Formats: sequence, structure tokens, C-alpha cells
Amino acid sequence: MVWFNAPFASTGEKLELNQEETMIIIRRLHKVLRPFLLRRLKKEVESQLPEKTEYVIKCDMSALQRVVYKHLQKGLLIDSKHVQGGRALMNTVIHLRKLCNHPFLFHSVEDECQSFWKVKEVSGKDLYRVSGKFELLDRILPKLKATGHRVLIFCQMTQLMNIMEDYFKYRYWKYLRLDGSTKHEDRGNLLKEFNTPGSEYFLFMLSTRAGGLGLNLQSADTVILFDSDWNPHQDMQAQDRAHRIGQTREVRVLRLITANSVEEKILAAARFKLNVDEKVIQAGKFDQRSTGAERQKILEEIIQAENDDNDEDEVPDDEVINQMIARSEQEFDTFQQMDIDRRRAEAMECRRKPRLIEENEIPTSIIEQHRKFTENEDKEKEGKEKQTQALEFSETGRRKRKDVNYSQARKKIFV
Repeated sequence: MVWFNAPFASTGEKLELNQEETMIIIRRLHKVLRPFLLRRLKKEVESQLPEKTEYVIKCDMSALQRVVYKHLQKGLLIDSKHVQGGRALMNTVIHLRKLCNHPFLFHSVEDECQSFWKVKEVSGKDLYRVSGKFELLDRILPKLKATGHRVLIFCQMTQLMNIMEDYFKYRYWKYLRLDGSTKHEDRGNLLKEFNTPGSEYFLFMLSTRAGGLGLNLQSADTVILFDSDWNPHQDMQAQDRAHRIGQTREVRVLRLITANSVEEKILAAARFKLNVDEKVIQAGKFDQRSTGAERQKILEEIIQAENDDNDEDEVPDDEVINQMIARSEQEFDTFQQMDIDRRRAEAMECRRKPRLIEENEIPTSIIEQHRKFTENEDKEKEGKEKQTQALEFSETGRRKRKDVNYSQARKKIFV
């Protein structure tokens, strides 16, 4: 819709179209596109294709993630004075995305934790305790494995996949990995190993760009998008590695999003792009069979859904997550019981730790850096308040200047 507003951009006002104007413009665009566009959907070819359902699951940050997140925001804000604005902004976004996935994507953070915890390398439970997304995986994956589901996990970052491999090894799970470095001749072997009936691999880890196109992985029925792509169609292509012709089971797509983070902005941007696609392409029904009334109804529904779209900000509890991943009442009951058993086992541990690390476990050096940044920020804020107060005082204490009507004065001079 930005394209349609472009001719009016020079007026200095942001043009807002009402629903009727929007529908008129979109219908005109459909009329232009219809002679040149023919669209076929896979459900028209395979009418028996099972449903695909996507859920967005929000995750909490660990205490370490929260502190470093604020530290990155403030630190990079200072550094941005010495870097070109756009470049500094993108660097900030990239770093924040990395932190939302796992704090050990920053080697300095991992080194500080190793030193503070007095270990040669961070392993075991601490691998998932430092990351909200990994902690969620640790609750979901055992349930899916126990009930015979097979999982595709898509990631944007190969370094993240390295950490994920360490976690899978800690859990003794058989997995396969495919990314941009995988040789072409090896790809076919990986697909064959995963798709073979009775395969021992229930996890297939793929990079979204390298593994999101051209692969047939319909033996999986669960897709986890660990982090979202700026381009929503990349994620949709990744989902369709499992939801394709040959799939016999219902497919669940779980999109992991860190709550109150930059990832929510990325998801909102992706949804905006998809909304434009829905209005321009999907509502057009370029199949040479739909009627004008059908297209009108679909377009009205899309626009109304856009106005009513409000996401839940709450992080779901175990019961809600179980409802998302269960395919039947029996599976839901199984997942509920597994949660009860897990909590009992954790309660019986002699040195019980919370599932996400807390502030007292954060390295002192990181806390100290965060404290210094906070103090500097408070000083800057206090300085700005004093400047504002001084300016207000000077404005109120200044002698008020007498207003002079120069036109009247000019008349008096020439009279």
C-alpha cells in the first residue's frame, strides 16, 4: 500500500486510506494483473493434503540475556556516534538477534561465564539455562520424541547450529545437519537417512537459506522456526519442506519468538509484507474460476482481520504449549504427565537450580559493566533535566520584550 501512497508523499502528510478506498485500489490492481497471472495451489493438486497449523510461541529471557540485552542497547547506542547511522542500526539489530537466540554466540560472554562458574567449558543443563528458547526446546523435544513425531529445526545462523549440536549431544539425541557448507552429493544421503522408514534420526537441523528450498522431508510432521527471516516467504518455503505432496499427517509449525525483544519487530515487519501479499495476490484468486463476489468477500475478510489482529503478549505456560503441540487428547494427557514427572525429578535434585539462570549466577564483570552503563545513563539524564530547568528559568526570568507594531510606527514617522 506504500506504493499507492507514493504520489502523495510530497504533501508532507501521511495519507491514510479508509477500507472502501483500499478495496477500490486493490480491485484495480487485480484487474491489471489478471490477464498475466495464473495461480495454482498445491491443495488443488492434492485435495487430501493434511492441514498445516502455525503457532507463535513467546519465550522468556534468562537473567543473563536481559542484562546483556540492555548492555548491548546502551553500549551500541554510544558506539553509533562513531559509525554511520544505518550501519550502526543494522549491527545493533544483528547483535540483539544473536542474543535472543543464545548469549554464547558472543564468545566474550561465554568466556566470562566459564571463568565465573570455574569450568573449562559450559555444558549440560547450563547450555539451555542461559537461553529462553533453548529452555523451551528442552521441554518440547522430549515430548515430541516420546510420541513418535519427527522434527525439522530451521535456524538463520550456523554458529547457533554449533551450540544446538552440543545440546543434542548432551541429550543423546540422534540428529542430522544441513547448512550452506554441506556438499551437494551429501544432501541426498542426508535426506535418504532421515526419510527412511524407522530412521533413528528424529531431528533434522537445517539453515533456512540452504535447506529451505528443493528438499522433500515429508516424513517430518513438526517444523520449528527457531528464528524468523526478514523475508516471510523464506520461512514459508521452509515450512513446506514437510507440508508437501506425500505428507500423510497434520503438520504443526512452531515459531519461537523472544518476548519484548527485537524479534517481535521482525515478525511484525514480516507480517506486514504477507498482508500486502494477501491483498494483492491471494485475494485476487487468479485461478480463472472464482467469481467477483467471492474475491470481494475474501478481500473484505483480509482487511477486517488486519484491523482485528492483536497478538497475545503473555508467555504461554506448559499446558498451553501442550495444547499447541498435541495432535490428540491422548497426546495432551501424555504431555501433561511428562511435565509432572519432570517437575518431580527436578524437585528431588540435591542442588536444584531454576530452569533459567538468575541474577546471582551472572558473572560479576558483566554486572559491573551493566552498572557503569546505568550510572552513566542516569548522569546524562540528570544533566539533561538540569539543562531543561535552567532553560525554563532563563525563559521565565527574562525581561519581557515589548511588542511593537512596525506598520503603525512607520505611519507615525511619515505623518
